[in-house]
Amino acid sequence: MPVLEDDGFVLWESHAIMQYLADTTPGGDAIYPTAPRARADVNRWLFWSAYHFQPAVSVLGWERVVKGMIGAGAPDPAEEKRGEALVSSLGRVLDAHLEGKEWIAQDKLTLADFAVATPLAYMQSARLPLGDFRRLFGWFSRVRATDAWKATSPSPEDANM
Repeated sequence: MPVLEDDGFVLWESHAIMQYLADTTPGGDAIYPTAPRARADVNRWLFWSAYHFQPAVSVLGWERVVKGMIGAGAPDPAEEKRGEALVSSLGRVLDAHLEGKEWIAQDKLTLADFAVATPLAYMQSARLPLGDFRRLFGWFSRVRATDAWKATSPSPEDANM
């Protein structure tokens, strides 16, 4: 669980931390716009990630990665099937949204891109069923090419756990 401590202020929850850092960093409005509609567009995808995409991906992450790491038994085929259906459905939503777009919101890189991309860091080891979504993969390649992603992403060895 990420936690930020800033001069006695303790904040948990990754998206809240992202928003706080953008709001308190000079130039942060470049990645988290202050105009109401632009911010609402970014927030829509932050919420989509937190309430839909990340939980769906975590089903397969738990079954295919974490359980084995902690000795919690073999993957449950019913849960894998459920996770695959969820991830495929949501991957289709994101792939369709990205038609004609380089980034998720506001035609530029924003917090939305990092929030939605984060669950994909272990895409290979969790064997996420996203192989047919070329727009999603193109967008994810652009996110991974950013200096911010490169500076904070897991090493290739960790991503293939």
